[in-house]
Amino acid sequence: MKVEYLVLIDSGSTFCRDSKSFKSFLQSDSEIHIGGTKLNFRDISVKYELQEGENTEKNHKFFHIRLIFDGDNVSEFSDLCRSIRKLLNMNANNGVQALWDDISFYYSSHSYPLIYEIENLVRKLITKFMLTNVGLGWIKETVPEDLKKSARAENVDLNTNYLYETDFIQLSNFLFDEYRTLDISGLVKKISEVNAETVSIKEISEFIPKSNWERYFQSYVDCEASYLKSRWGKLYKLRCKIAHNNTFTKPDHEQTTKLVEEVKLKILAAIESLDKITINENDREDLAELVVSNSSVVFGTFIQKWKMLESLMVELLIAENILPPDLSKRDRAMLFKNQEALIKNNLISSAMYKEIKQLNKVRNVMIHETEQYFTDSEIVVFSRQIDKIIEFFVEKMGM
Repeated sequence: MKVEYLVLIDSGSTFCRDSKSFKSFLQSDSEIHIGGTKLNFRDISVKYELQEGENTEKNHKFFHIRLIFDGDNVSEFSDLCRSIRKLLNMNANNGVQALWDDISFYYSSHSYPLIYEIENLVRKLITKFMLTNVGLGWIKETVPEDLKKSARAENVDLNTNYLYETDFIQLSNFLFDEYRTLDISGLVKKISEVNAETVSIKEISEFIPKSNWERYFQSYVDCEASYLKSRWGKLYKLRCKIAHNNTFTKPDHEQTTKLVEEVKLKILAAIESLDKITINENDREDLAELVVSNSSVVFGTFIQKWKMLESLMVELLIAENILPPDLSKRDRAMLFKNQEALIKNNLISSAMYKEIKQLNKVRNVMIHETEQYFTDSEIVVFSRQIDKIIEFFVEKMGM
């Protein structure tokens, strides 16, 4: 195992003028003892090599220190290197660069399998949860756009789990990001009508944003979403250090091990609870829309605009006294019935009626179909169509 540091020092500095003074400086740590090419630290012995010189401009001198360890006590070798780095960085004017770091390689190579396991356990949890409760349709829209366009696209099995293409942090978003299933405008109406006899706390609480973890898993797993989300965020940063070949230390490895153990316990409990979870039809639609929204910014924008259009259609029918103001979530979701009511009462033209029907079909294909998909450019065109229809409804309602 080898570690190398390069230390740059201003030539005018009195700090470590030569290799002898550099050696003495290292031995200012009472645990470090150097004799010839051997450096002793606590219970380990390390091969010590030092090269000194000056750069071509003669304004900096350098020390190149090389430490080679053949033993098994990596922990003490890591402590030695940390002590040396601490010494070298005592002088703020020193430039210390790690040229080679087998300790980082050692700890990152022991940490990544732990992260790999927990990452795939979460993918397993989400995949089984979605397939058993929503069905195959949701998978299709998680196929990366680049893959759809590539030469491999014709060989793509749309029943394959492309959740495994999803970024580490997006897995956390699906489980722990909060969202509403009821439109906020409905809450405003509820508040304006509040009195103890007509509005219950349960009705109001349905407007509070909740994460999928809170909705479906928290009652079976004794753990709040914030506990897991914070740990997942820390694991993400540690994973990035490994992926980007940054310095990865013994404390990093210890933290990774601790975090994985804490998260793994809860995720395994969640997987065990899957067979107990039941989801109603409206919540299935919300879940499917959430997955599609997270699959790309373009798809997410379309879904949000479509939900806004759904809400505006209902609000117009309520404003025209065609639907009652205290409409249930289930009745609000009856799109075919609401679209028919709009055309029947001459609130929209036949051309707009056909356009809304077509956009509704696009939405359903995105959410439920496994045999076809839309490109980003196609979805952008559909989103512009929704914009025009939304503008019509806003003007008609005088909003």
